[in-house]
Amino acid sequence: MNIQVESQSNRRVVRINGKITFEYCPVLQKRLDAVSVEEGVREVVLDFSQVPFIDSSGVGEVLRLFKRMREVDGEVVLMNPNKKLYDLFLMYRFDRFMKICSETGPDKEETS
Repeated sequence: MNIQVESQSNRRVVRINGKITFEYCPVLQKRLDAVSVEEGVREVVLDFSQVPFIDSSGVGEVLRLFKRMREVDGEVVLMNPNKKLYDLFLMYRFDRFMKICSETGPDKEETS
């Protein structure tokens, strides 16, 4: 798994490439923790465009990030999930407390 973080003012875009499984969660956790404690960060966007699969431990890391961001009145956006991930996020009802969207150029278009 490869993780790249892009800074945009008070937003961090975390681009993940590869499967998110139990074995990679410590690496993901470390990167998300670092992003979520940065001064002034109010939004963390997780880009799933290069993620073919996420297991329950990966889902747990997304929830953990959401809880950390909620503590600082921030938000988490789930961007570009494939159909399987999108359906999984809906099954967990993530759409009720996180934005799920597709990127269409400079603006985002909601898919939920």
